[in-house]
Amino acid sequence: MAAVTVCGATAGMLLLDIHKVSLAIPSIERSLGAGPTGIQLVSAAYVVLFAITLVPAGQIGDRGYRMRLAYLGLWGGLLAGLICTLAPSIEVLVLGRALAGIAAGMLMPQMMGIVQQLFEPAERGRAFGRYGVCVSLATALGPSLGGVLMALPQLGWRGVFALNVPIILGLLVAAYRVLDGVAATRAEEQHRLDVDLTGVLLGSTALVLVLAPLVTTTGRADDSPARWLVLVPAAALTAAFVVHCRRRSALGRTSVVDPRLLRIATFRSGVLVSLTWFASGPGVNLALMIYLQSARGLSALEVGLLTLPASLTSVLGAHLGGRLVDQWGRALTVAGILVSAGGVLGVLGLVRAEAPTATLAVALPCLQLLSGLGAGLVVSPNHTLTLQDVPRDRGSAAGAIGQLGQRIANSLGVASASMAYYAPVYGAGLSLQSAPEQVHRTALFSATAVALGFLVVALLVAVRDLVLARARPGVHRPPGR
Repeated sequence: MAAVTVCGATAGMLLLDIHKVSLAIPSIERSLGAGPTGIQLVSAAYVVLFAITLVPAGQIGDRGYRMRLAYLGLWGGLLAGLICTLAPSIEVLVLGRALAGIAAGMLMPQMMGIVQQLFEPAERGRAFGRYGVCVSLATALGPSLGGVLMALPQLGWRGVFALNVPIILGLLVAAYRVLDGVAATRAEEQHRLDVDLTGVLLGSTALVLVLAPLVTTTGRADDSPARWLVLVPAAALTAAFVVHCRRRSALGRTSVVDPRLLRIATFRSGVLVSLTWFASGPGVNLALMIYLQSARGLSALEVGLLTLPASLTSVLGAHLGGRLVDQWGRALTVAGILVSAGGVLGVLGLVRAEAPTATLAVALPCLQLLSGLGAGLVVSPNHTLTLQDVPRDRGSAAGAIGQLGQRIANSLGVASASMAYYAPVYGAGLSLQSAPEQVHRTALFSATAVALGFLVVALLVAVRDLVLARARPGVHRPPGR
């Protein structure tokens, strides 16, 4: 289980990098003079490069290069952390975030592939439960530690990125001491590489084109309506990508998305849940963190502490999910989405009622308890349900596809919610610093509505899978059903 702990902590750090940057956005705007597009690129560069790198890294990892990519990803992440910490301009910061995304894409499928490799299907529920607990612990402590470092006048917003440096150094030591032994247990190594670079190019270009009009929307009068026309070639490239993957798979070659894996019903359903669920969470967190700092005047440390309960209860949710998934299956996902949605709606109710900041400081952590518990009940069981029928030698590739769906969802969710938040602010000729509270309130409602839309779709997908699972042989059912 030591290897599972290291893998889970590494994955937690990679996912934390998606969320924690929201703490620094108001400070980055002030310090570097960044506009809405520059700010969006700080988040988008990471998740887009993360997504683009995932699948080829998973394919290479399955050919016996798992640990080499893991180490390369860790060293690359260390370099990216230093670049972001020392960045003198928004352009250099975006470059550092892009490098961090590439490193994350190398690392994530290897971490999931190691867990997949070590455990038989019957044992994976408990293993991924522990993996989920480690992920949740990492994401729990990250915002608060980042807030502490941001409070240091010598660091400011750079503290969020400086946090990665000691964490990655520790993970490097742990990987050399623990994971090398895991790599040595691999029965065979396939050195012939067959990476689908054409598929990566088609898919990544389509994704960038889809995100382009979202990232460049500022709400200002000079936004060109023609920016939406790029969705036409994006659709054409997506169609070409699907055809390419099918042809390549028919020839017995690896492809970005393996149709054979998507024929596995449990895997397909898990990816669909991830696509929608992971589009919701980052948008909610981003909008709330910006609102609390820019509209209510809270410090990054105070915001990190107020949102800490969600991460802590997600640990409990992940632990319970890992233990109960064999008994309750997809019902845990449905329950988790409903609980999490209740927490988000409660926060919106407080803001709509114009609750004083002191009231928010008391009620918000309580509502965050619900949101975190629900998140843990979604993510940990969904890991297990997604990979339960996947062959062990396809672990990295399957994990990469699942993570690809999550990162695409993250990028779409962050870009959509960011656009919805920034448009009312910058469209009024204001900035995050100068906008009054009522403008930030409108922006919060707009961004959260977008995120809740994704959450509703995730609920519908999970309910549909729950209904279909009752007639599916060999799936998890509640006792007595």
